[in-house]
Amino acid sequence: MRIKVKKIIDGDTFEDTRHRFFRLAEVDAPEKKERGYNKAKEALQNIIGGEELIVNQVGVSYGRKVIEARIPGEKISVNTKMKRKI
Repeated sequence: MRIKVKKIIDGDTFEDTRHRFFRLAEVDAPEKKERGYNKAKEALQNIIGGEELIVNQVGVSYGRKVIEARIPGEKISVNTKMKRKI
């Protein structure tokens, strides 16, 4: 499935232009009020902010689709990039 990123929520969660929420599988970013939250959120913004993504759903958590995500044409997944950043 292809989606367009609208808003970054934190370092592992974002919203698309259709108001659906997605969480990156196997990425455990700090939550709001936790140390490193701003850094993780900014890292995800820099990687996927405004991008179109190809996503594969691997589960559901708290009403969010848990996904593996990739920017079209890139070999390294968004999930892997974020694991390296946090």
